[in-house]
Amino acid sequence: MLQRLLPRPWFDRFERWWARRHGVFDYAPDSVLRLQLHPHAGPPVRLSDGTVVQPGDPVAEVHVDSARLARLHAELGDARKVGLQFARELTYAFAALARHLRDHPDLPAVAVFGNTLYWQGSERLGWEVRDLPPGLHTWLLQAWLHFLVWYYHPQGVRRISGRPRLARVRQIWISRSRLVALYADAERAGSVARPKDLLERGRLKPPRP
Repeated sequence: MLQRLLPRPWFDRFERWWARRHGVFDYAPDSVLRLQLHPHAGPPVRLSDGTVVQPGDPVAEVHVDSARLARLHAELGDARKVGLQFARELTYAFAALARHLRDHPDLPAVAVFGNTLYWQGSERLGWEVRDLPPGLHTWLLQAWLHFLVWYYHPQGVRRISGRPRLARVRQIWISRSRLVALYADAERAGSVARPKDLLERGRLKPPRP
């Protein structure tokens, strides 16, 4: 319904403009995530490994490539298959980001974070989940993420209706050093729970081109 009111070519053009304006870029080919570098604008964030992100510190923000995720839905159809493939693509995206940060020590980012409705299970991937402070900015951010789900997901509004776990946006955080330690080694990157074990059993496949 939304795509009839707002055709995809128009919205794609807007998203490309927004990405250019805010410095969102592709850090790896075929990655389901994109990257944005900017100073931390929130309160101090203390991570479990001792890293403290102060206001003004350089951070890297990850953004899901919604158009790529929509293509997965179109190609695979089945929601379970989409979920499994998206999990694979996420972990490969984390590995590519870890290598990007490792190979570019001059890149200013003490930590990586993302704003997401799909924060469940992030701890199993090494991330830490944090609440956002209440206020207009959080409300607008949540409304925008809900709109993206309504616009791109085949179920539209029904995807969020009756699903309390998708009602609230939260932040996921990981320090730069922890991300590199967990994911930069290609032999260890790529699973939700036990990266090396899944690779050895051949259950992990590279992202779809």
